Amino acid sequence: MREIRENKNRNRKTIDCKRKQLTVETKNKNKMKTKNNVQKTILRTGAVVISFVLISLTVNAQEFWRRVLENSSFNAIAMVMVDTKGETKLPTETKSLKAMNLQEEFEPAMDMEAWMTDLTTFDVYASLYEVETETALSLEGWMLNADFFQPIPDAEKALQLENWMTDNVVWEM
Repeated sequence: MREIRENKNRNRKTIDCKRKQLTVETKNKNKMKTKNNVQKTILRTGAVVISFVLISLTVNAQEFWRRVLENSSFNAIAMVMVDTKGETKLPTETKSLKAMNLQEEFEPAMDMEAWMTDLTTFDVYASLYEVETETALSLEGWMLNADFFQPIPDAEKALQLENWMTDNVVWEM
């Protein structure tokens, strides 16, 4: 008997030790999960901050490049490519070339041809314009039989006026 008790006690101790080990392992895993979550949050926040910084730099860089290119030889080309607000400035030579190439063109008046007035050419559409006639309606025997046409009794009760429907307190606005 004593041996059985000692074995039970040993088994309990080993089970308790294993439980403690499992709880320590799960606590460590939970700590790692929270560390990973914190790291992910920090990385996402950093990415958002960096994107805001890059956007502000690109907005400011547009004005910087305009100032740099004002005194360079590529100023005219760069300003035409960058400036989208106003009208593009073309050199005067191209304006005069455009003015010389503008000529008014006239087309001769159209003549009526024979096929245009021939009705057989457009016979496909003739069926659309034909007047259709229908045969007159006639009375049949079943239409005169009163057994086919019996009145249907009202299944619903007549509506009644209730007190709340006429109460001013209910309908006050």
